[in-house]
Amino acid sequence: MADDVMDKAAADAKPVPGNGIGASVVPRESRAERARRVAYRNRFAAFYVVLAIIAGAGVGALLVLVGRGSPAPAPAWSAWEPIGSSERRAAQIGDHVGDEYRLPSGKALVAVTYAGVPTVTGPDGSNFQVRAIAVRPDTTAGRAEPDDVDTVNAGNTVMYTLCGLGTACSIAEGKPSTARGQLLRREALELALYSFRYLDGIDSALVLLPPRADGKAATAVFVESNDVRPELRRPLDQTLTAPLTPGVGEIQPDEQRVVDRTTRSRVYEYSYLQAQDGSPVMVLTPALSG
Repeated sequence: MADDVMDKAAADAKPVPGNGIGASVVPRESRAERARRVAYRNRFAAFYVVLAIIAGAGVGALLVLVGRGSPAPAPAWSAWEPIGSSERRAAQIGDHVGDEYRLPSGKALVAVTYAGVPTVTGPDGSNFQVRAIAVRPDTTAGRAEPDDVDTVNAGNTVMYTLCGLGTACSIAEGKPSTARGQLLRREALELALYSFRYLDGIDSALVLLPPRADGKAATAVFVESNDVRPELRRPLDQTLTAPLTPGVGEIQPDEQRVVDRTTRSRVYEYSYLQAQDGSPVMVLTPALSG
């Protein structure tokens, strides 16, 4: 029985070559095939390296953006701003600016007694809305012809009335001076800048200055938004740079240059005419001594 099993196993066994290697011999790889296989492997390795570099760059850019955060917001034009309707904002601008200007005694330089659309008070005390403002040119040294009158729509104008505590709204304390006039023009400029920034549809600002005690000169500062376009593009504290509102004779030279450039040639004497439809027209004539 054992002999039969051994004979069957011997018959089923495959002959082994004399060199000791199995019957299935793996053919030898040629040099060209080996070079091609190595080239493919190197190519895939380079591809994965490139992918790794791209992925790393993306992660780095993301980390930089996260580190930087959102862009810094633009600085506010002013530390304070009015709220509410246009009428309320105009009144708030008048109160805010007017409270900052003082005489040497510490009393208010002037009070802003009116802020709103241009009006004129009739003999009976009634107020009439001004429909137009006629701005006469400066004709000195042949700069313009007398009939070169510029007519402005008063509906796009805000008016402020500055009133002192003396007779007929004059300033009771001290005497008129160049320094005091400069401070009043600075206040007019600040009122105008706030108005152009925070009042919708306003193209010009008219600031009625307190008259002299004798009442012979009624003057105003009239500024249009185009006149102060550079000042409106930067924060207010870069135009009026003093940390605190200066007093009479305390305006710093850099501020004074801005105040003079924007307001000195825009001081006018004002009066009123009646249009054909009966509505009042304000007439502004350059105050050459302003």
